[in-house]
Amino acid sequence: MTLAGYVAVALAGGLGMYFGIGGLLEWRYYRRRADAARWKLQPTRWPSPRARRREIALGAANMTLASVASGVLAHHIATGGASSVYWDDRHGVAFSIATALVYFVATDGLLYGAHRLLHRRALFRWIHRVHHRWTSPTAFTAAAMHPLELALYQGIMIAPLFFWPIHAAGLAAVLVYHNAIALLDHSGVDLGAVVPWQPPPRFHDDHHVHFHVNYGQTLGVWDRLFGTWRRAGRVYGEHVFGGRGAALGPEAAPPPRIDYRRRRRAGAAPGAEPRDAEELG
Repeated sequence: MTLAGYVAVALAGGLGMYFGIGGLLEWRYYRRRADAARWKLQPTRWPSPRARRREIALGAANMTLASVASGVLAHHIATGGASSVYWDDRHGVAFSIATALVYFVATDGLLYGAHRLLHRRALFRWIHRVHHRWTSPTAFTAAAMHPLELALYQGIMIAPLFFWPIHAAGLAAVLVYHNAIALLDHSGVDLGAVVPWQPPPRFHDDHHVHFHVNYGQTLGVWDRLFGTWRRAGRVYGEHVFGGRGAALGPEAAPPPRIDYRRRRRAGAAPGAEPRDAEELG
């Protein structure tokens, strides 16, 4: 297959997933808006038409750039370019599964660290704030970010491929999983958790509501480990940096973490909310 062919396949896959999952959620929930109090995580808040157009345009542009880069990389690997990706069964099934799992966990941890780094004051102001314009996200918000942020995340996923052995099928599975979860986590829909290691969409929706908390990209273990899982009784917001919130008073012990396994009651308020996305500038 030619370079153009690899790029075309990558574009079809990337944009197909972006508009396929995003479009399905759009049709199923947002177009109808029926009984929003039962399914929407922020039922009283809806992105303006202008904000929707901006997120889709930016997200589609970023997905196009990322897909082109992925297509070029795939062509490089397939034509014998230097990498640690392999296609055959030289290492056996157990090794291939194990290395794919390590790649998944390691890159997810690095994505958590990069995301948390982008919440430092200067980087948040100049780069990551673009993504946080959408405080009531939809699936299309997943790729609506500053191009430098996109490059950082993609670099984290690509760099190990030059020294960590991984089967092409395992690599594809990890990339599809990461991207699908990103779309679902930004959906704004109270879908609940499908697997025990994966927080439900409300976990990341709270990140957009409360800003500097719940940094995990896919797994919840990093926020638990480093103390950035949102806790009850603490104040969070655009200007409360650090990921741990501001204590309301003296604490004998850290207050309990929010239990995201419990579905939000229909009509229940989502909590204190920051300013609308259109006001963030």
